[in-house]
Amino acid sequence: MTDLVAGPIAADLPGGVDPTPPAAERRRTVVAFTARSLVDADAAAVFAVLTDWPRQTDWVPATVVERLPGPVAAPGERFVGRSGAGPLAFDDPMTVVRRREPAGGRPGVVDIVKTGTLLGGTVSIGVRDVGGGRTQVEWTERIRVRPAWLSHLAAVAGPVPGWLGTAAFTAVLRTMVRDTFRADAAPGARGQ
Repeated sequence: MTDLVAGPIAADLPGGVDPTPPAAERRRTVVAFTARSLVDADAAAVFAVLTDWPRQTDWVPATVVERLPGPVAAPGERFVGRSGAGPLAFDDPMTVVRRREPAGGRPGVVDIVKTGTLLGGTVSIGVRDVGGGRTQVEWTERIRVRPAWLSHLAAVAGPVPGWLGTAAFTAVLRTMVRDTFRADAAPGARGQ
């Protein structure tokens, strides 16, 4: 994975996601991380794959992603990732609050709010055409850990949860590239 483009993709966009949380939420530990990837494929194709939520089941370990009833490919779209196994599994419900597909040289972005009882916060996934048939992907999460005991545990761990998030989602992006944009999966499309 190569960080080819300096600066966040979302910085090019007006507004953004990070609604001010209630006071109790502001006291929770925030785990923030960004994963980046350079993909040898068209930005629109990469955006379509990344925002096909159930397809993420193939890339995110120990997680099944399901779309919930309602809008599809638009603000208000809802989906849930169920991670873990047996009694250690938990649901991570999310709602799309902004979706703009890449077009005419402008970046594409989807902003998501996590609405679960365990994890709150935001996700922003951006794609930018960087020329030569390549797309820069940037996946940023700001996770608010909600149960007080888990929030304290995350605080004690310092930067480690963020490092782990970066490593995990860099691996997720690598798997997405390998499975979707490898040379034999789509002619002329390869990922790094």
